[in-house]
Amino acid sequence: MKTPMSKEEMELRNRFDFSKAVRGKFHERYKKGQKVTSLEGQPDSSNDPLVFSGNDSQLIEIAGKHLLISRFVAAGFEVAEPLRDKGIDLIVYRDSENFIAHPVQMKASTMESFSLDRKYEKFPNLLIAYVWNVNTSQQSDIYVLTFGDALKIVEMKGYAATDSWTKKGYYFVRNAGSELKKMLKPYQMIAEQLPEKIQAIG
Repeated sequence: MKTPMSKEEMELRNRFDFSKAVRGKFHERYKKGQKVTSLEGQPDSSNDPLVFSGNDSQLIEIAGKHLLISRFVAAGFEVAEPLRDKGIDLIVYRDSENFIAHPVQMKASTMESFSLDRKYEKFPNLLIAYVWNVNTSQQSDIYVLTFGDALKIVEMKGYAATDSWTKKGYYFVRNAGSELKKMLKPYQMIAEQLPEKIQAIG
């Protein structure tokens, strides 16, 4: 039986692409004292300012946040950013008679990853935004779910029965397959539909 991945390993796999890695390729060199240097991704020369290469986690978060903000604004929402990061990345609200505000936790990735952490259950009216393919804005997709929506998917996919979820309260999928994408489709962020969806949450 395969040993479940730790939360730290899951986060590491989300940040770096190991799909073409070869185990032990540089082991002998490393034993002889060769140093390992981490190279950060450099901006692409493309005309699209949100296209970049590499695995710079800060750049991924910044790009994801800007994409997400632009979509909320296009849907008629105002967006505020908390001064301190205590689990909430953004607050979205509508400045109208019926004032509605929602905290937002963003999960940005250069791939199509899905994750859920039980710790976010404590935030009332929380929206979890999964921002995919942030390194190429024209190909990016955003899905907005409540914690309950995301938990339902975790249960339907059978992730809730894994040790990772039952013991650690966390589950991570690096690449969403066709079945998971189909489940997420109703939550895709479409500007025209977003106000009605968020209004329904309360």
